[in-house]
Amino acid sequence: MEGVRMNRPRSALGDRGFTLVEFLAFLALVPLVIAISFSAVWVVMGMHKLAGAQSSVSTAAMVVMETLGQDLRGMKEIRDDSSSTCLRGRLQDDVTEVTYEFTPPGVSQPGMITRNGARLFGSGLSVTSCEFTYLVPGPGGALQETSDVGSASSVKVRFVVEQAPASAGFEAVFNLRNL
Repeated sequence: MEGVRMNRPRSALGDRGFTLVEFLAFLALVPLVIAISFSAVWVVMGMHKLAGAQSSVSTAAMVVMETLGQDLRGMKEIRDDSSSTCLRGRLQDDVTEVTYEFTPPGVSQPGMITRNGARLFGSGLSVTSCEFTYLVPGPGGALQETSDVGSASSVKVRFVVEQAPASAGFEAVFNLRNL
């Protein structure tokens, strides 16, 4: 039987088919590739959500700081009943009274800063802390904290804003020009 060759029937595709082992290996690898792809997409979506929240927090805080800055630079007087969480004053027109007040977050309510009773931050944002520090020029012109609120010539405003999953702190010192 040497030299005798057995003829096998050829399929229409020829010998280009897959073996059972190759097919099973393919079936085992497909779920792994899909799992890796989904986890990568999940990470990218999380980063996109974080970037959107950071942008939202930053934009809202800058608008609030600008509003505070305009009022503080135009303030003629800081009221003696102002505190570290409440700033009261009268603007240069001698008519307009302005009150900024911080309400800490509660169980069912986000923290907020209000201007004359109106919220400064929109929904979805929570102010987790806010502090007004009253300053006067010290020796050498450096600003220093004072307990005599009515004599303050500058105010340092510091607050932290949060929108899950992002939070950021903001701080600025405003000089009152009209004292």
